Amino acid sequence: MIQPDRRSRQRPGVEQQRLDILGAAVSLFASGGSASVSVSAICKQAGVSRDTFYRCFDNKDQLIDTLYRDSISTKMLAVTAADDADFTNPQWLASTVGETVDAILAEHQVASFLFVEAADPASHAHRVIEEAYASVGKSMQDWCNQRHGSSPSLACFTGLLSAAQWLVHRAINRGMSRTDVLEAKRGIEELFIATFTGLAQR
Repeated sequence: MIQPDRRSRQRPGVEQQRLDILGAAVSLFASGGSASVSVSAICKQAGVSRDTFYRCFDNKDQLIDTLYRDSISTKMLAVTAADDADFTNPQWLASTVGETVDAILAEHQVASFLFVEAADPASHAHRVIEEAYASVGKSMQDWCNQRHGSSPSLACFTGLLSAAQWLVHRAINRGMSRTDVLEAKRGIEELFIATFTGLAQR
């Protein structure tokens, strides 16, 4: 009998291993929350060793950081950093909100569990989201100061982002039908228009 040449089997690279671990973590977190899921359980689900896990991530908190950054935070920051950003332009806002919401909904499992866990001030997800909102809010303040010479408070923008997140989460909970998604997008657009148009009219 010819034995398979084991040397021809290539082990997955670090990037693929990271993706496998992230996928396994999402499926486990979605059903039980991150606090109840151990690194060992993630490794078993992903089919990797603990050594492999720690080669990819320093710890479970860093894994959660990565999930939030890749699924949500970078998408929000990209909006505020865009060269053509114009929060007072309804056309730009509709297009940008639509693209951003669609990108987040494509990662709805991550968005859903992070939203739930963020309600617990003791959770790592809460700290991750607080820091992300502060960063995005600061970018919005900078935009307002450059355009209008003044800006709402950071608390105002944190509230705006929290409301937008809630609308997305509601669409997820309702099954992400076309109507639910459109309603979430429209609500977010209206919140942004009210906030930024009000500033422009001061």
